Amino acid sequence: MRPAMVIDLNKCVGCYACVIGCIVENIARRERNGGLILPEEPVKYARTRPYHVSTSAGEKRVFIQCLHCSDPTCVYACPTGASYVSGEGVVLLDSSKCIRCGLCIDACPYGVRTRILEEFGGEIQHEHALKVGIPDKCTFCYHRKKGEELWVPACVEACSFGARIFGDLDNPEDPVSKLVSDGLAVPPRDEFGTRPKLFYVPRRGAYEIVRYPSRGGDQGVSFELWSSLKDLVVKPLAEAAMAAAVLLGIIHIFRERRGKHE
Repeated sequence: MRPAMVIDLNKCVGCYACVIGCIVENIARRERNGGLILPEEPVKYARTRPYHVSTSAGEKRVFIQCLHCSDPTCVYACPTGASYVSGEGVVLLDSSKCIRCGLCIDACPYGVRTRILEEFGGEIQHEHALKVGIPDKCTFCYHRKKGEELWVPACVEACSFGARIFGDLDNPEDPVSKLVSDGLAVPPRDEFGTRPKLFYVPRRGAYEIVRYPSRGGDQGVSFELWSSLKDLVVKPLAEAAMAAAVLLGIIHIFRERRGKHE
């Protein structure tokens, strides 16, 4: 199974149902009485959010989110392995390994990762929900996955117009797989070479999806090189630091016990 999403811009009416569905599912927190608590500017932190594109045909709205790249620069850039790819190819983040360096945010050529810095109370609804201080992105609602069956993300569930389709690229009979293989659904900014698993069916004769927002190719950093360096240098140093911390802890406990006996 290789999950992917298609957004058909011919069917999208810009109603924001996908955004609201995502906020309720992943961004909002629960009060003890069952109510929802939202951060300020919740749309800013929604994992799918509007981006306005100025074209010769006027201003157009595209909903953007993580593209779950097959060659994800965010994963290459992460020094601790916090950003990783699941067995199905979904790009995720393990907050327990995150050191909040922000390299994954800078590494994303599409600029879709966000980070909230101010606490807003309540309890998170699931393990992959928005966490303060931790880089955040779309997870295709991976927490909804049960067993080996394909699941339905909240934004797809919320769309009443069939503009969002979630499917399996490995299944040639799947509608998503057919749209992609027939060339009707295309990835944005294909020249980045990250091989996204989010595709768009462009509006007929209106504008090209290549205008999708990006940080461009001018970051000045080779994240493939960084990936090699972190394996050769950063990880061994981190492991040595952890071993030293454990050793110091043992010495401290030994000294405390020795002091008590004296």
